Amino acid sequence: MELSSDFFQVIQDMVLKPDFTSAIALFWFSFLNELVAILPYVVLVSGQLLFLEASSFPAIISKLFFFIAIPAGAGGAIGSFLVYGLAYFGGKPVIEKFKKYLRFSWNYIERVNRYFKGAWYDELIFLALRSVPVLPSLPVNAAAGVLRISPMRYFILTTLGFTLRMMIMFA
Repeated sequence: MELSSDFFQVIQDMVLKPDFTSAIALFWFSFLNELVAILPYVVLVSGQLLFLEASSFPAIISKLFFFIAIPAGAGGAIGSFLVYGLAYFGGKPVIEKFKKYLRFSWNYIERVNRYFKGAWYDELIFLALRSVPVLPSLPVNAAAGVLRISPMRYFILTTLGFTLRMMIMFA
């Protein structure tokens, strides 16, 4: 019980007193959370924002963007490469083999893939799926790998989407 209260205190300190050190810590927390999907950190972090103090609204927004949203977005994007890579290089056999660890099956990937038609707007759909705070990211990571989205495009869209997700939760 004490460990969990210490954990929440660390998160609260990172959000209420954002600085470079807390940005690095949030980056690593987001990275690890995306690897093992411990908890919905977006909700945890955004709950602390009710207590954030700053001299003006633009100051609050800039602190949120530079010290919380961008580090969390970049960390989550890098952490998501594990599932993306498994799907990119292994496809259906790997997803089916590891489905109990991934917590989704190939059927879920097929449902996500229905949104993508190989058109110019696929990136916008992917970005929208990334930006929705309540949508789990693991199936989207796998779908991007199965669809063979280029790694650089995947990283940019995922970072942008996770950053937007954090900003949406803060709004």
